[in-house]
Amino acid sequence: MSGKFTRTKLHFRDNLYFMVYKTWENKAPDEYYHAHEGMELLYLHEGTGRLILNDRLYLLQPRTLIYFKPYQVHLLRYDIPRLRSIVKINLPLVKSYLPMFPQMSAFISLLEKNREGPQMFQLNPKQDHELNNQLGFLHHTLSSVPNHEKKEQFVISWMQFMSYLKTYVFTELAAEEGMMLRHSHHAEKVVVWIDEHYKEPFCLERLSENVHLSASYLSNLFRHYTGSTITEYIMKRRLDEARHLLAHTSLSIDQVGKQSGFPNPPYFSRCFKKRHTVTPQQYRAIVASHHESTQSETALTD
Repeated sequence: MSGKFTRTKLHFRDNLYFMVYKTWENKAPDEYYHAHEGMELLYLHEGTGRLILNDRLYLLQPRTLIYFKPYQVHLLRYDIPRLRSIVKINLPLVKSYLPMFPQMSAFISLLEKNREGPQMFQLNPKQDHELNNQLGFLHHTLSSVPNHEKKEQFVISWMQFMSYLKTYVFTELAAEEGMMLRHSHHAEKVVVWIDEHYKEPFCLERLSENVHLSASYLSNLFRHYTGSTITEYIMKRRLDEARHLLAHTSLSIDQVGKQSGFPNPPYFSRCFKKRHTVTPQQYRAIVASHHESTQSETALTD
């Protein structure tokens, strides 16, 4: 066994994912310790081998599912041939889509921080059949959707895939997560409250009274389960609403700002440009130009 180590740099598709689906391999890989920047799910459909993870040796059999945390050092040695599928995730970017789903966000955090729980799962034939269906659906979705929809469809399909694993495979981890549900429920209540009040001036004390938690505890809890502060989430919610109004209404820029929670027009423009790199006026012009271009292309093909 070689003592060398390498940290593998992945080229994520759309900066989100890397996937290999049911690929036969007949060449023995170099045997060295390595780590990936993304979270990896590896499924060995057929074949055998061994894994060294957390200073322990595991024997790999057909129907073995393993997940690796980002930058987790491990060594894999396969016997040949083997049939495997791999899904690797750019976790920090994917987590930016999770604030609206506190329970899924909590489960992903649990996978990321899991120290003592299992990371290798031996599936039974029924689970193997179901997981093959899940992987096949994910692969088909990513192979068939248009490029401009791929990022959105990946996030949706990946969350469905992880929900399946959480419910039917990672049951031991899900049981541990059950202890955290009460806290994630509080975070979910905060999201609901923000969706109802984000256009109003924000007051943390008012929110804490509404959910019956102290302001400091509430702030720490929300950040833990969503990855962002409450004020960051409110800003994102306001700017998302502004972007929608700019693209789909004829309201003036000042009116868009006011209806999105920005009563001060210069402040609205500064916040919008900081996030989207263009002013509200420029964004509206870009959307209008894209819409006109799409209509022209449609007319030419009719």
